[in-house]
Amino acid sequence: MGLLPAQEAHGQGFHLGLNIAPNTAFADAREFSHQRDGALAHFGYGFIFDALFTETYAFGTGVNIFYTGGRVVYFEGSNADDVTSIRRVQLDQKLQYVEIPLTFKMRTKEIGYTTYYGQFGVGLGLNVRAEGTRVASEFAVQDSSGLQLEPTPLNPGDATLVSLVDQTLLFRPSLIVGLGMERRFTGTTALALGLRYNNALRNQYQAFPILQSASSEDLLLTIDEATNVEVPVAGQMKGKTGQIELCIGLMF
Repeated sequence: MGLLPAQEAHGQGFHLGLNIAPNTAFADAREFSHQRDGALAHFGYGFIFDALFTETYAFGTGVNIFYTGGRVVYFEGSNADDVTSIRRVQLDQKLQYVEIPLTFKMRTKEIGYTTYYGQFGVGLGLNVRAEGTRVASEFAVQDSSGLQLEPTPLNPGDATLVSLVDQTLLFRPSLIVGLGMERRFTGTTALALGLRYNNALRNQYQAFPILQSASSEDLLLTIDEATNVEVPVAGQMKGKTGQIELCIGLMF
């Protein structure tokens, strides 16, 4: 496991390391606010600090720096009060976090120079960068009578880089679950390989007005009592992001 001989005898000590963590990230929609439209590849890296209080149990922490965010589809209106046109928007999110993991590690004893572990805990993350690539398509426009919206052919516009700082909450608590192994080469040096699931525990968006949708191709509509005309339902984007990470590290 890479502990010094005196530490191995007592089953205690510290285990330090560095890792890189490419990930597959996704969005998790809530309350008909938007629709998931695929995963995106991102990247992360970090510092590992394991405090062993027995030979087979440890408290795992450190610092993780990673990008996350999936592809989502949502609808937006021309304005908040009088919707005369509707756009369908595809947004690729790129959200960067600095996270302190607080996890409990359950480890096997060394088996042929290899130690296996399971990991469970939470992450305390702060958003340090939030942007996205946005492609908007005209979806429907108001007809000549001004009484209803008529569908239009989808003609995607150009991809535009946009800031999501004002729409992203600063704090991101997350659930962390992982499995992995450490292969000791010599002395205190070991190669660490693992899979880690990291998913936010609460809504990550703020002040993000959209139109509620039943699917990525269909809006939710309601009847305006004053005009007896179907109109789209206004809402706020609510959802979370998560990722599955491949962790490759070197322990010392």
